[in-house]
Amino acid sequence: MKVYQTQQLRNVALAGHSGTGKTTLAEALLHIHGLVDRKGSVEAGNTQSDYDPLEKDRQCSINATLLPIELDEHKINLLDCPGFRDFIGEIKNAIRICEMALLVVDAESGVEVGTEFAWEFAREYNIPVAIVVNKMDRERANFQQALANIDETFDAHTIPVTLPIGEGPDFKGVIDLLDMKAIYDEGPKKKVEDIPEELREQAEEARRALIEAAAEGDDELTERFLENETLTEEELRIGLREDMQSGRFIPVVCASAEKEIGLAGLMHFILDECPSPDMRHGFRGYKDAEDPDSEIIFHKLNPGDPFSAFVFKTVNDDYAGRLSLFKVVTGSVTGDCQILNTRDGATMKAGHVFALRGKNQVAVERIMTGDIGAFAKLQNVHTGDTLADPKPPNPRYEPTHMPAPSVHLAIRTKVKSEEDKIAVAIHRLLEQDNTLRLERDPLLHQTILSGNGDTHLEVSIDRLRQAAKVEVEAEPPRVQYRETITKTAQGQGKYKKQSGGRGQYGDCHMRLEPLPRGSGFEFKWEIVGGVIPTGYQSSVEKGLREALNKGILAGYPVIDLLAACYDGSHHTVDSSDMAFQVAASMAFKNVAPQAGPVILEPIMRVHVDVPADYMGDVLGYISQRRGRVAGNEQEGRRVRVTADVPQGEMGTFSRDLRSMTQGRSIFAAEFSHYEPCPPNVQEQVIKDARILHEEAE
Repeated sequence: MKVYQTQQLRNVALAGHSGTGKTTLAEALLHIHGLVDRKGSVEAGNTQSDYDPLEKDRQCSINATLLPIELDEHKINLLDCPGFRDFIGEIKNAIRICEMALLVVDAESGVEVGTEFAWEFAREYNIPVAIVVNKMDRERANFQQALANIDETFDAHTIPVTLPIGEGPDFKGVIDLLDMKAIYDEGPKKKVEDIPEELREQAEEARRALIEAAAEGDDELTERFLENETLTEEELRIGLREDMQSGRFIPVVCASAEKEIGLAGLMHFILDECPSPDMRHGFRGYKDAEDPDSEIIFHKLNPGDPFSAFVFKTVNDDYAGRLSLFKVVTGSVTGDCQILNTRDGATMKAGHVFALRGKNQVAVERIMTGDIGAFAKLQNVHTGDTLADPKPPNPRYEPTHMPAPSVHLAIRTKVKSEEDKIAVAIHRLLEQDNTLRLERDPLLHQTILSGNGDTHLEVSIDRLRQAAKVEVEAEPPRVQYRETITKTAQGQGKYKKQSGGRGQYGDCHMRLEPLPRGSGFEFKWEIVGGVIPTGYQSSVEKGLREALNKGILAGYPVIDLLAACYDGSHHTVDSSDMAFQVAASMAFKNVAPQAGPVILEPIMRVHVDVPADYMGDVLGYISQRRGRVAGNEQEGRRVRVTADVPQGEMGTFSRDLRSMTQGRSIFAAEFSHYEPCPPNVQEQVIKDARILHEEAE
C-alpha cells in the first residue's frame, strides 16, 4: 500500500443499529473496487469485516474493523462498527478517531436504537454526521418517510444529496444532486446519464434546497445565493461540508448495499464532502502531559510536528499476537523506530508498521498524520495510550470516556483445579476490551466480571472459553448483605480450659449498642480496677472483629455497632492473648442474638436515561423492584430517572429495562447505602445462607 498525505485521507466510521447493513455495505464497497473477488455475506460468515469466529456464529459485528479503500489518489479508511451498544468501547473509539460518522439507516425501519446511540457518540466528540438510507430495494422502502423519521428522531434538518430512481424492487439507481446526473450502478462499473424527465422537477427542487442549505452558514455564500440563486459546484461542496461540520444540516444519500446500487454516489460524496484530517478541529488531550487532571486542549493534526499517535484498539490475535491500532495525530512514523508511551514514560523499539484490512496485514512504508496503522507485540501498551517521539515535548491524549459497567456475572471454572488456566486468558481479555472489569470478592469468594450488557458478557465468556480451552461457568453474583443490631444488650463470654499443665482462661463482659447507618464498628475499653490487664485489650478487640465477620443470622459481616468491654476477670497463669480472643468471640455470640439482629441489604443508586414515552413503564418497573424514585430530570426528549433499588432486585434489571424500552434506555448503578430487609426477604436470605453453608460442607 502506498503512502498517502493527510489531505488524501478520509476516515469514516460506519455506525448504526445492528441489521441495518453496515457490514454488507462495507463488503459491497470492497467488492466494487476490486479488493475482494467475490462479495461475502454475513449469513455465510465470509465477509472481510466479521472475521472473528464469534461474529460468524452470532452473525453480527462485535469488533470495529478497519477496511481501507484506495480510490482516485485517495485512501478511505472505513471502520465497520458493531450495532449493539453493549460493545460501546469499539463504537466510541472508532467514531472518535474518524472525521465523519456515516450512520446507516434501514429504509423500512427508520432510525433504531443503535443509530441513536451512535448519533450521541458522534455529538459527544463533535464528529460530523452523514446518513446513508440503506436497503432501498426492500419491498416497503420509503426514502421520504425515512427522511422524516430522521428529522423527528434527531430533531435535525436532513438534506438529500442523492435521490432514488425507483423504490423497493424498482430501485435501479440514484440522482446525484451535486452533479445533477443519474447514476446506474452496474457492479464495479457505473453508467451516468441525464436525469429521467419524469424525475427532473423533483431533482431540481431538491437541488435548490441543497444550494440554499449550503449557502446558509456562510455570509458570503448567502449573499451570492440571494443575488444569483445559485452557487458554483466548488462553493456548493464547501458550503455542504461546512453544514455537516457545524451540524446545521445532515447530508443523506440512498443506496442498496445488497444490490450494489447507489454506491458510486456514496463514494463520490465521501471523497468530496468528508473532511480530511487536517480540517479537524483538533484531538482532545491534556494541557500538561504529566497531569491527567489538567485542562483539556485540542491538538491540531499537524504533519510538521513530531510523531504522536492515539492507541484506539488492542487486538490479541492467536497468530499475529498482540496488535496495537493507532491513529497518527501529528507527524509520521515508520517501522523499526523508538517510541515513547507517555502514560508511563517507557521507551520501546517498535517493529514493522502496517495497515490492516480486516484480519489481513498490509505492508506500508510510513503512516502519515491522520492515517491509521498498527504495531505488533508492543508490551504494556493499552487502549487509550499515547505513543510519541521520545524527544520532548510529548503530548498525551485523553482516553475515550466509557460508562461504568452495569451488568455483572460471577465466573468460575467447572473444574476447580483449572482456575489457574484462565488467568492468562482473563488478562488478555481485559487488555483487548478496556470496558470490562474484573474483581475478586473476598467475602463471597466469587470472581466478578462486569460489562456493558448481557450480550457483552456472553461474548466475553465465550472468548475466555476459547482462549483457555476450559469450561467456564457463569451465574449472577451473590448479594453482599450485611447484618447489624437494633437495640442494646449485654452479657458474658468465659473461656476456661484445663487439660493438664497450663490451662486457658479468659472472661469478658460485653455490651453491644447500635450505631447510625454507615458508622462501621467502634470498640470501647471500659475496664477499671485492672480486672482485665490492659495488655489484653487488643486481643479482646481482635476476637470481636473475627466474630463480626462470621455474622449473627446468616453469616454476613456485622456493621454499625459499638462493642464495649466493661468487666471481666483473668488468671495470672492461665490467661493469654488467645484465651481473651476466644472469650470476646463467645461474648459476642452470646449477646448479639439478644440485641435485635437484622439483615441489611445493599441499596443501589440507579440512574436510568430513557425516552420520555417509556417513563411510565420504567417508573412502574422500579416500583415492582421495591425501588424508590428520588427524582427525574427532563433532557430534551429523554428523561433521567434517579432511584434507589435494592441490589437483590437487580439481577435482571438490565435485560428487563432493555426489553420494555426496545433497547432505548441506558442505566448506571452505584452502591448507595444499607437498609434493613423486609421480614419476608430476611427470611429468604437466611434460608439461602443455610443452603450455601450446607453445600460448602
